[in-house]
Order: sequence, then C-alpha cells, then structure tokens
Amino acid sequence: MKQELIDTAFKVVGWLVVSYLYGVMISFILSKIGQKKWQPVAGKKADSFIHGQLIGNIERTFAMLLISLGNVGAMSMIVAIKGFARWGELSKLDNDVQSIAIDKFIIGNLLSLGFPVLIATIWFFANKF
Repeated sequence: MKQELIDTAFKVVGWLVVSYLYGVMISFILSKIGQKKWQPVAGKKADSFIHGQLIGNIERTFAMLLISLGNVGAMSMIVAIKGFARWGELSKLDNDVQSIAIDKFIIGNLLSLGFPVLIATIWFFANKF
C-alpha cells in the first residue's frame, strides 16, 4: 500500500513537471507566431506569462484526468471556459492585432490539449502490448 502511494506521488509530480516544461515550450512556440506582439489588456508581461503557465498546467491536468476517466467529451468544457474568458479581451483588440491574437489562442489551445491526448494514447498503446 505504501509503495503504491509513493508510485502515485511520483507519477503526479512527474506529470506536473512535464506539463510545466511543455507549457514553456508552448510559450516559446507562440512567441514566434505573428509580427505584432500581443499581451493581455490588463497586467504586466511577467504576470500574464505566470498566469498563462498556471492556467495551462491546470488545463492539461484536468484534460488528463478527464481522459483517464474516459470522459473525453468533457474536454470541450475546458475549451469553452477559456474561450468565454478570453472573448471580451480579444474582441477589444484592433483588427490587425486581433487576428494574430486569435490565431495564437487557437494554436495554444490545440497544443495544450493535444499533449494529454498524446500522452494518453502512448500510455494506452504501451499498456496494450
């Protein structure tokens, strides 16, 4: 029982570390998209990065939990919540910056949610054979 608890703790900590590093990679990829820089309307650049990392880690963890519970359809709830939360901010931007910001938002979501799906797929096939 104690060994199972230790194994689970290592898996959770490992997931959080990998998820954080993947979030850093997503931020790097998104920084290369578009000519004009876009930052959230409120807050400093450093604050938005930290909040984005935290939200991304929570998002990927919930997605992995939903996948492991077999409720993949509920991942659409994550996308809906993020879209609803960002809509007001994105709609206030100028047209030339808005298209870049929306592209970054969509690409970031796909990269972020694609990661738990990829990990779950690898896990499924690794345990199947």
